[in-house]
Amino acid sequence: METGAAELAREIERLPEDAALWRPGENDWSQLEVLAHLWIAEHFVFLPRIRAMAEEDNPFLPLVDENALMRSEWRPEQPRADLLAAILADREAELALLAGSDWARPGVHETNGPISIDWVAQYAMGHTWEHLSQIVRVRLRHALRRPA
Repeated sequence: METGAAELAREIERLPEDAALWRPGENDWSQLEVLAHLWIAEHFVFLPRIRAMAEEDNPFLPLVDENALMRSEWRPEQPRADLLAAILADREAELALLAGSDWARPGVHETNGPISIDWVAQYAMGHTWEHLSQIVRVRLRHALRRPA
């Protein structure tokens, strides 16, 4: 989880700031949209679940409507450095909670049923790497685009 956050920070700098809203295709996300999605997942899904599981006995973990959050939280004018800082702060809080927790602590996910802190940590880690690869593809396609 720590490595993924560090790689995300490095990769963000590889695309010029003025291209943060550039989309490779009509149905593709821009780098900034991917960052917004990652922040929503960290801030509204992973961190609250890890915190609840670390602090409560077998908490209920409701389903989060990430699409609704993307619609309400999306700010195309937001600097990507601010989004990245928020993602990294949430990840740091997650890592601090994980360092002091038994990773077997359970919770009950609304649709997946019983899960553990380890399950959430693994999912968060995979989610970061999945979208980091998406950010890399945006950068590479931007570099290969044909000038208008």
